[in-house]
Amino acid sequence: MEVLNPQHLAELMATHPHYVAALLFTIVFLEALIAVGYLIPAGTVLFSAGALMASGTVSPQAAILGASLGAAAGSSVSYLAGARLSTRLERIWPFTRYPALLERNRSFVRRHGGKSVFLGRFTKALRPTVPAVAGMLGMSYRRFTFFNLSGCLAWSLVYLGIGFLLGSSAGFNPQQTIQLSAFLLTATLLFAMTAMMVRQRRARLAERPLDDDR
Repeated sequence: MEVLNPQHLAELMATHPHYVAALLFTIVFLEALIAVGYLIPAGTVLFSAGALMASGTVSPQAAILGASLGAAAGSSVSYLAGARLSTRLERIWPFTRYPALLERNRSFVRRHGGKSVFLGRFTKALRPTVPAVAGMLGMSYRRFTFFNLSGCLAWSLVYLGIGFLLGSSAGFNPQQTIQLSAFLLTATLLFAMTAMMVRQRRARLAERPLDDDR
């Protein structure tokens, strides 16, 4: 898909800086949705935007606003979906494919309460699912919103800040910054695919029956 092409995303932000807020809002919003979030490399898109901020191509205010609002809106949609679906949430991907993931999310939310929404924002494995599970478990919307907004703002600042430091410390020109952005996006996609394959292999091994002792 062209929208997930690393070079395309990096060049799109560099050539259309006035639309960075809308672009980041869309990408981060989609990543926060339970059914599609794992397919979107939003974290590294923020690294890329931060690197382009260092070159003066992208406005910091636009990047922070777009990323924060997109994350908060997407997580809110997932929360409302979880509250509405309740026990039927287990029929939604990725829980249909990985049932143990739902139980881990339940345990995480029950153990940390509202803080789970804040902490989950910083972990790719939890980011698209914790809001939905919080809604399913009946966390109050006011409590969810407080931790959601604070977590989304902090996450945006941290990820954009890392990209900014990478870009500014290297002293890259705009074209080199685009190349750095593309490299970061590619590396994240490869890492995500590798991690998914490893998890699938472990799950298959765990489900394989043990041989009887001889």
